[in-house]
Amino acid sequence: MRVINTAGIPAIESLKTDERALLGLFKEFREHAELSAFLPEGCRLSLRWVRLSPEQPLRPCDLPTRGMLVVTEGRGEVIGESPREIHAGDVVPVPPGGLRGLVGGAPDGLSAISVHFEGEDARWDTPCLCAAPAPGGPGEAPRRGAALDRLVEENEAHAREFVDSPLMRLLRSERARGDDVRRRMLGALQIWSDAFQKVLCARVVFESHPAACAIAERHLADEVGHNRRLARMRGPSRSPSWDRGIAAGSSWFIERMGSASTEERTVLVHFVIERCADILLSAAQAVFPGVDYFSIHAQLDADHVRLGYDLLKSLPGLDVPSLRGALTEGWQMMNMICQRIHDIAEGGDAPMDLPPACGPVGDLGGGSPHELSMAPAAE
Repeated sequence: MRVINTAGIPAIESLKTDERALLGLFKEFREHAELSAFLPEGCRLSLRWVRLSPEQPLRPCDLPTRGMLVVTEGRGEVIGESPREIHAGDVVPVPPGGLRGLVGGAPDGLSAISVHFEGEDARWDTPCLCAAPAPGGPGEAPRRGAALDRLVEENEAHAREFVDSPLMRLLRSERARGDDVRRRMLGALQIWSDAFQKVLCARVVFESHPAACAIAERHLADEVGHNRRLARMRGPSRSPSWDRGIAAGSSWFIERMGSASTEERTVLVHFVIERCADILLSAAQAVFPGVDYFSIHAQLDADHVRLGYDLLKSLPGLDVPSLRGALTEGWQMMNMICQRIHDIAEGGDAPMDLPPACGPVGDLGGGSPHELSMAPAAE
């Protein structure tokens, strides 16, 4: 398989449009003879972002058309007729059926853009980027993997509905750029962020499966203190706050960490909460540019979704009907929480201020009442 580094593509050091120069480094793929011959003259593109942890394998579905990988960060290995190591800046043209697999490399894994040139026989509604993980072994593993992939497809259907929710429509609107809306939205997000720390702690406390324990502890380590980061970003304010809808939804998730099975906990945390957060906080970056709270989550949440998939893939005897029930209930509760965030942000239903002794305690690291408050602060 041929790997082309972008260093070999001629550079365009400036672009001129209406006598305005846009300075920078630009590289046109069609200026490279081999890439130009590979690229079709006109077609729809399917663009997917791929993120693989170190040594994490991915085996693409059989795709009937050409495509390419553009490695944006890290390193890994392309598995095919002739395995090749790939690094950031590499472009890998992939003929039909030419990519047998992809593996993230040490120490940081691999990030890439997967580009496919859509043909009339191609399907681009697969749930996990452009590919599906390799079956875990013989026997029941392929059937279990197929059932799990159907669960992921159902999760993506819930996710698509959430993309059209009132909160997401607000984030895409000009109203979300107003200072008052932004302050109220951050305050509402603070209430959920404080509660989410308790959900993760409850999961660690109640989990007993060794592999799930390890993932729960890793997940908590990744997230601990993020609510305080959000509080510091908002600045000092008057008192902690509470909202009945967010409190009810978060209490439901905390209770389910104690009463649910390992598999159901995994679905609720990784499929529902983290997939919802991935969509919500990625979109919020446009409303809060330069705020590291949102940029950090844009990376972490996608990885956390994948953690849950990999864990469920390794567990035998999945009770898919119960997982579907947990999935549906979880999305209903997350939609309720996000509806409350929307209502607070719009100013139609303000949260209640509580005395400091009754306010949220934050995460395991604590935090001052000022850090965990909801009242508006100067930005």
